[in-house]
Amino acid sequence: MYNLLLCDDNGVFLAQSQKIITENYNGIFNIVVSENFDDGLKKCVDSNADIAVLDIELKDESGIDLAKLLNEKIPDCRIIFLTNHIGYATDVYSAEHTYFVVKEDMEKNLPRAIEKALSEIEAAKNDFITVSSKDRKRVLKVSDIFYCEHSGRTAKIYLENDSFTVTEKLDTLYESLCEKGFTRCHKSFIVNMAKVSEIFRNKYVFENGNEIPISRNYADATKTDFAKFMCRGG
Repeated sequence: MYNLLLCDDNGVFLAQSQKIITENYNGIFNIVVSENFDDGLKKCVDSNADIAVLDIELKDESGIDLAKLLNEKIPDCRIIFLTNHIGYATDVYSAEHTYFVVKEDMEKNLPRAIEKALSEIEAAKNDFITVSSKDRKRVLKVSDIFYCEHSGRTAKIYLENDSFTVTEKLDTLYESLCEKGFTRCHKSFIVNMAKVSEIFRNKYVFENGNEIPISRNYADATKTDFAKFMCRGG
């Protein structure tokens, strides 16, 4: 069972959204409801909510600001925004979120938003690999990896602020990661495309400023990989 928070200062819409979710997902969710910012934040954190459905206008507070706090406190919580005003459609991108639903379309679009959130949650469960490092096993979150580099008979994995050598060869790592958003751009490198901020003819540039070369032999294949990755939304 998943934990879901509904936060809306309008009792009518709160009841309506709860009814839609209950009718479409009976028994799947433990639903917690709230009508204000502070109570919603507390209940969401206390329940370690998997999904938070947030009204954008919460009296004198902002559901977007609430989402930003939840991004920090429960980064795996999927945020769905509800609003009466389509004008907020661009503002919501200041917070990580899964879906934006206009209340007049709740009947149709709230179940779609829930489906997408559930898909993301299930996908995240597979966001781990196990590697061997010296005399122990390490479980890594795939989305934390920036790139992997060939290192003699082994390979080196680079995270944002850390790196370490593993006993697996680069080819073995690529077999584990090629279906998880990674591409091989060089005989010595595989990269996490989700971490790339810029792509040039002969190199990838990452969010943290690091650069990885794209070799001539791998140029066509890695560019095809990246195009497919972008088409499916990263």
